[in-house]
Amino acid sequence: MAQYPPPNEPFPQHQYPPSPQQPYQYGAQPQPYYPPQQGQPQWNLQPPPPQNNQQYFAPQGQPTLPSYDGSINPDTGLPSKFNPKPKYNDLWAFVLFLVQLAGFVVLSYFAIRNVIDHRNSNGGRAGGGPLLGFFTTSGLITLFISIAVGAIFSVAYYFLTQAFPRQVIKVTFALSIILYLAVALYYLYLRIWFAGIIGLIFGVLYATMWFYWKSRIPFASVMLSTVTAISKEYPATFALAFLGLFLQIAYSIYFMTVIAGTYDLYYDPVTRSAPAKLQVLIVFCFFSFYWTSQVLANIVHTTVCGVYATYYFMKGSPQGMTKSPTIESLKRSCTTSIGSICFGSLIIAVIQTLRAIANMARGDSDGIMAFIACLIDCILACIQGIAEFINKYAFAQVAIYGKPYIQAAKDTWTILQDRGVEQIINDNLIGNVWSMAAILGGVLSGLASYLYMRIAEPSFNSGGQFTYIIVIMGFVMGLQIVFTVGTVIDSGVATTFVCLAEDPAALARTKPELFEQIRLTWPEVVQGVRY
Repeated sequence: MAQYPPPNEPFPQHQYPPSPQQPYQYGAQPQPYYPPQQGQPQWNLQPPPPQNNQQYFAPQGQPTLPSYDGSINPDTGLPSKFNPKPKYNDLWAFVLFLVQLAGFVVLSYFAIRNVIDHRNSNGGRAGGGPLLGFFTTSGLITLFISIAVGAIFSVAYYFLTQAFPRQVIKVTFALSIILYLAVALYYLYLRIWFAGIIGLIFGVLYATMWFYWKSRIPFASVMLSTVTAISKEYPATFALAFLGLFLQIAYSIYFMTVIAGTYDLYYDPVTRSAPAKLQVLIVFCFFSFYWTSQVLANIVHTTVCGVYATYYFMKGSPQGMTKSPTIESLKRSCTTSIGSICFGSLIIAVIQTLRAIANMARGDSDGIMAFIACLIDCILACIQGIAEFINKYAFAQVAIYGKPYIQAAKDTWTILQDRGVEQIINDNLIGNVWSMAAILGGVLSGLASYLYMRIAEPSFNSGGQFTYIIVIMGFVMGLQIVFTVGTVIDSGVATTFVCLAEDPAALARTKPELFEQIRLTWPEVVQGVRY
């Protein structure tokens, strides 16, 4: 058998030394050992002295980890890279947010007073009719059943994803394909050809993706199992998520009341038209609602990201975990990071407002103008999807490193360029798990509400006239509860991905077993993103 390189012959110029442009890859086949040039150590290991006609191989399993200095901030006792000296960023956005919120509150005073005056002029009746009976004992029981079913399903599904992450990912992926195709066939059956063809195309594309994405399932499974296990240690993140959901619901009710009062206050009953003042106020109300809703949701997201980042950098480190990571992360989100949160939320709110205007124009127009408005709405929807995807990871950067929003967005774009395919596939696989769970949870909650009304026959629904409405409400409640639990998991996955992209060495030093699990499913993790 021929020896390579041949004994007693000089190494060919193109083979010695090994090319530095070809870094060591995990899982690669053993390569012949070449004596290094002086001053080029191989993983700090000294090679054995060469013997005649003997081959040597590069040492296996010793990665060259990216540098992480591990320095400590003397003011906080925390890692400097994770928790830099507190600094307020993008304060102008926070000031602007407070100004628009104050304007909405002032408008709401006049709008709600108009609603109250209208109610008093009708003898204390708000015009709700029999639907107000929903707030009787039977109606509240129906609502409680919907919430309870959604909560029980969320807990059961949460533990299921932790115990069998790979199987859950595969099953929900298959269910997504079936759902796409079922909706497409339904639309084709109704002869709504455009919607049916679009659904069919998406179903076929999603089925095709299975063959390209199935190799990424092991990494997504490790991420899903790890994040759910971490979240169990910090249940306060779920309490915060549900608090955010409650505030969103309360603010939505408040917004609808203001819209109704504003419309009634400025609508011209003589010409039966909305004057320019009313149109401007309605647009402002929608803008304020979108911005405030985005800020509330992103405060929760950024806070949860901060908790996972604290775990990533500090769990297993010499200084250990902080006493109350959720409270401390919430404090950062509401103080030093609030300007950046308002800035990123403003971008989405502007896009959502433009979409609302396009939808109103589409409803008021015919023919070519309606088509143009529809086209604009589609373009804005695509832009919104991209912006929301970037924002999710940008706010993780804000939570981890305290960056201003623009810097966080730029660094997110760098990660996308370096790890974009892996990031998108991982996000899609895990996000799909909770999207399908939310739909299933909503169906179960709606079904539970329907069964209760059929069995108990509450008086407010004696004729069955509100069955459809109550079932829809039950579906929405179950959907939102499961989505709320999924929000915590989604934020944890985004944070862990950003930390792995920027500082894989930190995980290798504090949690080597977890790092090895991730390395086996995603070998490229040892190479951090370079800016």
